[in-house]
Amino acid sequence: MRTRSVVTVVLSLVLAIVLQTTLFSQNELFTPDLVMLVVIMLCLTKIRPEVLLGVAFIAGLAVDLLGSAVLGLRAIVFTIVAYLALRTRERADIGRLITGIWAGVLTFVGVVLLVLIGTLFGQTVLLGEGVVELLVLVPIANLILALIFVPLFVRVVDRDSTAFRYA
Repeated sequence: MRTRSVVTVVLSLVLAIVLQTTLFSQNELFTPDLVMLVVIMLCLTKIRPEVLLGVAFIAGLAVDLLGSAVLGLRAIVFTIVAYLALRTRERADIGRLITGIWAGVLTFVGVVLLVLIGTLFGQTVLLGEGVVELLVLVPIANLILALIFVPLFVRVVDRDSTAFRYA
């Protein structure tokens, strides 16, 4: 990984973590999981899969340290989502709409895992208040953001102006 790519990845993750823990934690109508979305978008780049899994784990751990969740909860969920994204990324570069749907489905899987694992560790209740909204609104918000930002993000990280042109 080149130095510019490392700086871009670190800055995008720090920005996502700051926005996630400050701005979007207060807003209930539009609630994307920016850190999960950045991890998903990173899986579309040319960065080695081993590095991406490590980045996903560290990003999840950083969110866990700043939040009130069980330490390692988001770290393991982000790592699982990154693994699934890496295994299915060749299906995501068909078109902008397919990429957005792919990111939304992966986000849905991540949110379901967060709720299930959080229930096991006493963080959330599977049938508790706000779970349905969480399972619907977060993937839709990430789908919309992925439609807008994925091509630009991949081009900037990979320094490839032809990436995700959707010919």
